[in-house]
Amino acid sequence: MPNNIKTIAPLLASQFIDVEDDIELVRNRDKFTSYQKTLLGGFHNYLDKLHDSWIVNTKVNSETYSITLNDFTTHVFADALIENKGLNFNDDDLVFPIRFDFNIIDITYNTVDDDGNIYPIEITIIDEYLDEQIIEITEEKIKVGLVVWKKGKPGKPILILISVTSIVINDERDKAWAMIFAHNYDDHYNYFKSQLEKGIFLSDVTKCKELISKFESDILN
Repeated sequence: MPNNIKTIAPLLASQFIDVEDDIELVRNRDKFTSYQKTLLGGFHNYLDKLHDSWIVNTKVNSETYSITLNDFTTHVFADALIENKGLNFNDDDLVFPIRFDFNIIDITYNTVDDDGNIYPIEITIIDEYLDEQIIEITEEKIKVGLVVWKKGKPGKPILILISVTSIVINDERDKAWAMIFAHNYDDHYNYFKSQLEKGIFLSDVTKCKELISKFESDILN
């Protein structure tokens, strides 16, 4: 019998099959990851914050799986600022990269059928990051489930299951912002980051425009 998404990674099941939301599962997830955040290292800070980010690049070899994302929320804030200030930028230049290097024990790409059964497939091209779940944490191993979007027509969600010894993070969003905006809007960006750290939802252009107005009226004046 194949493994089932409801057993292996129940918090990711709704990405593939019709299931009711389970608030208790979410609460237990939050307690679990918070308790184990030392073992997770910096990866803990990115959980549940990267949905809808574009996948810029992936690389895999016998030791490492690397995935580079263009952070969606920072991109949205940049869009809002550009519109607010009447700036002229090519959207393709607005890349705010975060790279995760998973030092892998094993990795599989998988499809999930309508009953939730998981079937391994060949590694394929993916272009959007949708969700993640920490499945298991021990001193020796971290098991992670990632939901990503398979590129192509028709596209579909793919489940990546990775067992790793560690996760190395290379977050270049600050560097990218400074290069794109030539340090002209660092104060706006730092305020944006401070609000993100408070858990405020900013993956929406309207919310970002409101944040910019608040910053300029309450903070700058």
